[in-house]
Formats: sequence, structure tokens, C-alpha cells
Amino acid sequence: MYLLDTNVLSELMRAHPDALVEERFEAEPEELFTSVICLEEIRFGAMIAPPDNRLWERARASVFPCVTVLPLDEALAIVAGDLRAEWKRHGTPVAYGDGLIAATAMGRNLTLVTRNTRHFARVTGLKLENWFEPPPGSAPRR
Repeated sequence: MYLLDTNVLSELMRAHPDALVEERFEAEPEELFTSVICLEEIRFGAMIAPPDNRLWERARASVFPCVTVLPLDEALAIVAGDLRAEWKRHGTPVAYGDGLIAATAMGRNLTLVTRNTRHFARVTGLKLENWFEPPPGSAPRR
């Protein structure tokens, strides 16, 4: 099961999303999730975009009906606190929001789908996939 990061959700809202991302999103047989943090980031982006951008309407019509938005709860707060303490000890900078997204994925045993795998690779034990790239072992696209 997958937790979609903000950059994946944003891509799906585009008029012409990346074909690889769109194919994976539409073909995924398992339930898809996102974090309430990603929901906030999408809403923020839509609200600061030029007037009449319709981004929020597109998100609500085409993306959010297909994903379950996971709230933060006490258990995830504990996971996030543990992760932040580990990063502090090791001097590994991870943004606060990204830490909450990573904690949600880890706490729910989900694979985080993001374009930003290099950044999240710093999170020990976090499962990652990048749908902007062909899956490992797949045939090259023509």
C-alpha cells in the first residue's frame, strides 16, 4: 500500500500529468493514502496560486476521491518524535512537514511515493518509490 507525497498529488492535478505517474495511479489495485500534511500543502498551493486557477477544484474532483487522507494521531506523533530525535543526533536535516509525512508512512507500514526519494532516503527504514521513473526491471518506453 502507498502513501502519496505532495509532489505526486500535484502532478496528478496537472492538465497533462506525467504518463508514468498517471498510469501507476490509475492502475494501482491497492488502496492509496496521503497524509493530512499533504492535503494542507495542496490547499496552501491552490490558495496562493493566481485567482481562478481551479487547482483545488481539480484536486477535489480527480485526486482526493481516489485516496484516503490519514490524520495525525498519538501513535504517529510518537513515531515522528522518535524520527526527529534520531535526525537531530545524526545531524540529518529533514523538514518538519516531511518528517510528519515520513512518520505517517512508517507508522502505517506504507511505501512513500515521492519524486524526492533522495531527500527521504535519509529516513532509516522508510520504504520509497518514485513513480516518475519506470519501475526497476521494466522494459524501456518507446
